[in-house]
Amino acid sequence: MNNDTQKSFIKICLKAWNALKQPIIATVFGLLIGAVLILTTGENPINIYNQMFRKSFLEPYYLMQTLTRATPVIICAIATAAAWRAGNINIGVEGQMIIGSFTATACALYLSGPPIFVLTVSILLGMIAGALYSTIAAALNLRFGTSIVICTLMMNYIANYIASYFVNFPLKDPHGDPIAAQTAVIDKSLHFLKLSSRSTLNIGFLIAVGITLLFIFISQRAVFGYESKMTGLNPIFAHYGGVNQRQVTLKTMALSGAIAAVAGICEIFGVKYRYIDSMFVSGGYAWTGLMAALIANLDPVGMFFASTFLAGLQVGGQSIQRTSNIPYQMATVIQSCITLFVSVKLTFDFIKWKRHAKTGADKEAD
Repeated sequence: MNNDTQKSFIKICLKAWNALKQPIIATVFGLLIGAVLILTTGENPINIYNQMFRKSFLEPYYLMQTLTRATPVIICAIATAAAWRAGNINIGVEGQMIIGSFTATACALYLSGPPIFVLTVSILLGMIAGALYSTIAAALNLRFGTSIVICTLMMNYIANYIASYFVNFPLKDPHGDPIAAQTAVIDKSLHFLKLSSRSTLNIGFLIAVGITLLFIFISQRAVFGYESKMTGLNPIFAHYGGVNQRQVTLKTMALSGAIAAVAGICEIFGVKYRYIDSMFVSGGYAWTGLMAALIANLDPVGMFFASTFLAGLQVGGQSIQRTSNIPYQMATVIQSCITLFVSVKLTFDFIKWKRHAKTGADKEAD
């Protein structure tokens, strides 16, 4: 290896370390806090972590369960990043997921025709519903200056209440579980193809991989991806570069909502086969996807692995609950600690970005 090759290799390693050091340090601190909490229960944290990660990522059955759990989380993380890259902090992925997947489920139940036609139309209408729902917050922001963060957060509750009404009354399955409000099961011909007969892993995981690759292409090669990135990094520079920021806001929010809908559709058509009241609220897919997006700093490849890691924590947490005194919620505590440590730097970065944007606006006004 000559000197130039060595310098290039060292440069690549330093660049990779700079990109990964924050999530790695945050993960280590999160695991250390989890270890302290495990010690308080009288268990050995090394044995618990060994059991948790061995089951989640090394044993075939649990690995497939991890990938099944990771599927909607990966897609939710991409949906979050699609809006955040343009500076639109979309907290409403959960609500867009609910509206999109519920629309797709209703179409699948009542639309008639060949299975491929019903499946295609149901997915498309679900994506359109998710996109339209997310653009409400964007339209309110552009017309009245309301906060996208607050609007999207509040619209999560509205979406869940709307779906809950339909599931409890007009679309409730009278022959189903009398305790849980749910729709009827969609026809078997519409179920996503399983990738293994031993688990619920299905082609939804391949869809998540495809969305990740498509997002990388749009981010790095498409004009829209460049415009949204520039708008997020420096809106003044983007404005002088001829970027229509209103269109970017509407398009990125619509794209985010459509992707969020796919996350819910994959869970229903691939795993549950029906819409169950509050299934996405209790599942926490959107919030876990938000954590993955923050941990990976919106990098699509990083989000894929961060989502899989967080899903593995949850699957491993469920498995250790059955064999030890450690509750399932321990995995959630570790996830929250990791996100907290990552958020510290993101908060400082956001404050610096706001100061920079304000300084630029003041100069423009002068």
